[in-house]
Amino acid sequence: MNTTSIDAPTSSRALAAVIHFLPFLVVPQSVNNLVNIVSFFIFLACFSLTYNKGIAPTISRLVLFCLVVYVGHPLLTEDHIVPRRTISPIITFNGAILLFKAFDICIVSLWDQQPPHWVRNGKRVPLPRALLGRIGYAFDLFSTVRGSSWFEGYSWDWAPAYVASYSPPVRSRFAYAARGILYLGFCYISLDVFESITRLETWELPLARPVLSQPMSTQLLHSFCFCVIMYFGMTISHALFATLLVALGSSPKAWVPPFPRNPFTATSLQDFWSNTWHHYFKRSLKRAVIPIMMLVPQRWPWSMRRVIRAVIIFGMNTIIHLYIVARISSSLNPNAGPAWRFIDKSTLIFFLLQPIGLLIEREVLIPLSTSLLRAHPSVRAWLIRLWAWSWLVWTGRYWLDVWVRSGMWSPGEGYLGWSPIRGLLFGQWFVM
Repeated sequence: MNTTSIDAPTSSRALAAVIHFLPFLVVPQSVNNLVNIVSFFIFLACFSLTYNKGIAPTISRLVLFCLVVYVGHPLLTEDHIVPRRTISPIITFNGAILLFKAFDICIVSLWDQQPPHWVRNGKRVPLPRALLGRIGYAFDLFSTVRGSSWFEGYSWDWAPAYVASYSPPVRSRFAYAARGILYLGFCYISLDVFESITRLETWELPLARPVLSQPMSTQLLHSFCFCVIMYFGMTISHALFATLLVALGSSPKAWVPPFPRNPFTATSLQDFWSNTWHHYFKRSLKRAVIPIMMLVPQRWPWSMRRVIRAVIIFGMNTIIHLYIVARISSSLNPNAGPAWRFIDKSTLIFFLLQPIGLLIEREVLIPLSTSLLRAHPSVRAWLIRLWAWSWLVWTGRYWLDVWVRSGMWSPGEGYLGWSPIRGLLFGQWFVM
């Protein structure tokens, strides 16, 4: 988990800077302790994959999975005292990533013919046999989410094409770090601009629908701001750690951006969800569905099995986000309502609307625009893009509604601790 402890001595200038500028990276020491222990168990499970003969490695992974669930469940089930509500979903998100990783390595691997392999120059690399090689393999497999590698020229055999073929914008570590610092500044100012816009509104948290009860123009404005904030909020932490670790010697190629492409360049709704939005859970969900699909008869048509698989993956993704929302603690704001509400209607509506939008796009918009605008492909392309972003902003109101209702946009909340925009305009330099 890319975080910093809040229980460590705060005399350090570096730590103080993190707390003041990016407080969403600061989590309780108790959470870091759990993450470290769970991470070590998963590392051991990855290490055991290099011994792919005999029953002992398999049994050890089953035992390690039980330990991960036993030790790590507080990350998903317990409330933690945090300085900002923004940190609560980050803890749950990282806990879910770790649990899925353990399930993949320890349980789903039972159905694999062979363990994951490195790929270099288009060829699979044999499993390491030396101790240091096994340790490197285990650490690299544990720490990757999308198939990139810490080692120059390597990737994993399950990495998507955009990861395996990734080429950083610059090769020099110094140039990469300098570029990263500039991008961090851009992310920070962009976040501050759009967070400042959202703070111009006074959100009535006692309302059951604090966003959806507003005029439509207000809903759409803040929904768009929310989309931008989500994007930069997910990229700024990646940019921070990529810049720091590349400056310390890491390979720039190891730091594949969290988004395959800039989501704002998506050519359609299908392109947005399939190719430009983040893939943090993509492999985990595809792997987690393997044992479930074993229950679907093999004699059924492949097309039917594919639809069933897609429905299960979509359902699991919806459940994950419902759970993340439900785990947002209400202890910092007594007006936010009950702390536990799993079936949140606004969240459910947002996710259920996405396949409807994809269906409208595929069955109505694309055929109709192809027929009417065949001679104007550029106009057709921009029409579909406009549709995609109109749909995302319109449906995003529902996701934003639960976000605001949970207190995530209350005074003192947000990704940033210091605001140059609000400081210059209103004298509110520190967000508190």
